Amino acid sequence: MKRTLAALATLAAVVGGVLVTAPTAAAADGYCSTSTGVVRGDYGTHVPTTSWGSTSCVMSRGSTGDGVEELQFALTICYGMDTGGTDGIYGAKTEAAVRSLQSATGQTADGIYGPNTRNVVEWRWYRYPNGAKCERL
Repeated sequence: MKRTLAALATLAAVVGGVLVTAPTAAAADGYCSTSTGVVRGDYGTHVPTTSWGSTSCVMSRGSTGDGVEELQFALTICYGMDTGGTDGIYGAKTEAAVRSLQSATGQTADGIYGPNTRNVVEWRWYRYPNGAKCERL
């Protein structure tokens, strides 16, 4: 009985910790599940978005997909950070890179990509047939 209660208490603490650290609905429109192209003049880039196209989205450790890959490209190319590769998996190195960017820009360094972090990321903008620059949205 004591073991069962201890296991339940541990489970409640773990679940409670997840709920406490999860982003609030007010912070974003949803999770970044894909990416979308953005064009500005002669330049274009791709940024993380929700499935319905909102750039006001959230990613954190365990997130996967095109949105994560675009964030990894920006952190690697524009900042020279090690994200563990551009594999579309938000792992420990991507989280550490996001924390570093957040700290450098005066944000709370929680490692979670959300609207505040999106506003300070410099994305890799390409101009065809050649040319590129790093710039915020």
